[in-house]
Amino acid sequence: MEGKLDGPLEGIRILDMTVGQQGPYATVMLSDMGAEVIKVEDPRYGGDSMRVARPEMVLQGFQYESGVNAYFETNNRNKQSITVNAQTDEGREILLRLTGICDVFVHNRRPGVMERLGLGYESLKNISPAIIYASASAYGYKGPDAGIRGIDQLAQARGGIMSVNGGPEDAPSWIPGGIADQVGGFLLAHGIVLALLARERTGVGQEVNTSLLGGQIALQGWLLQGSLYTGKLPPKLARHERVPLFNTYQAQDGRWLTLAMMGRAFWPRLCHALGAPELVDDARFVSPEKRLENKGELISLLSGIFATKDRDEWMHLLDAADVMAASVKDYAEVAEDPQATENGYIVDFNHPVLGATKVLGTPIRLGQTPGRPRTAAPQLGEHTEEILTNLLGYRAGEVETFRTKGAI
Repeated sequence: MEGKLDGPLEGIRILDMTVGQQGPYATVMLSDMGAEVIKVEDPRYGGDSMRVARPEMVLQGFQYESGVNAYFETNNRNKQSITVNAQTDEGREILLRLTGICDVFVHNRRPGVMERLGLGYESLKNISPAIIYASASAYGYKGPDAGIRGIDQLAQARGGIMSVNGGPEDAPSWIPGGIADQVGGFLLAHGIVLALLARERTGVGQEVNTSLLGGQIALQGWLLQGSLYTGKLPPKLARHERVPLFNTYQAQDGRWLTLAMMGRAFWPRLCHALGAPELVDDARFVSPEKRLENKGELISLLSGIFATKDRDEWMHLLDAADVMAASVKDYAEVAEDPQATENGYIVDFNHPVLGATKVLGTPIRLGQTPGRPRTAAPQLGEHTEEILTNLLGYRAGEVETFRTKGAI
């Protein structure tokens, strides 16, 4: 294709039968990069159940006054929506014909569900041998629990991350925001792009599988690997038990900052920035080993010093001294962070309901073919007739018959 692409995946068409967050966020990432995504929703149940989900279902007191569902919008922007009842013969015919004009078929149903509908990989590759068939499950496509239901919180629990989150006296804690779903979405999008690249080279399509559990295991990287090597579980430490220079401190204004300092060069810089140069050669703290040996005393000392100035004043001093530190920011501060806005991680957007607002951008920057949020999430079935007539060539009378039979 000559000329500049409107995103590196322009010309790639995806049939998206995902629901919730893991699958839908994967296809959002691809749509930001120019892919055309056709979201299939079941008309019998009002489409994707997340159209009516609200965060106060799990985060009490956190509600949207605008009436716009941020959960659904975030996971379904840029897409077209078609309603299809896959339980009907006519609905399956529509989906099979759509598969024939798509590059990717993606779903996140339990293993066996799509096969029972006649929409498994073995069936679809007979129609389109070059199809990329991507699926995301809760716990993987093999093993004794492959077929059981699972969502974000359950995967966080089973994948181990809840066991290391928080202090020693804290109950196992779920990390809000859908950490398992988000990581699962990243991996699913990654797998799809890899399969597309392989097809570009070989002409052959293939099946792609990811899972929430697999993502959680991968997310924890060296921490879990260390446990595999040693057979030991990582400790859950209270703040006063942690490494002093890898810790959080509260400033005079009640806000927090964190230090994350590795290497011997940073200790003198920190001491001078704190206005306590005498600590550089203090026998209790002169080496990393000594600071660890006397960590309780050092954490208490640093806590007292940080409590004498406001957080932003400390950050100015620490940054000037080239000390590795960061403000602990809430979401309101993140939204105004120039690093987030100037890099396009949060961007201005004209929403059809909200008007001028801000949305999450794409964290991947491509110099020649950048991605971007394109359109708001579609209304249920907004593009059904357009897709059936313009893409698949059905006549108006046939579309009406589909409606009568409950296929769309």
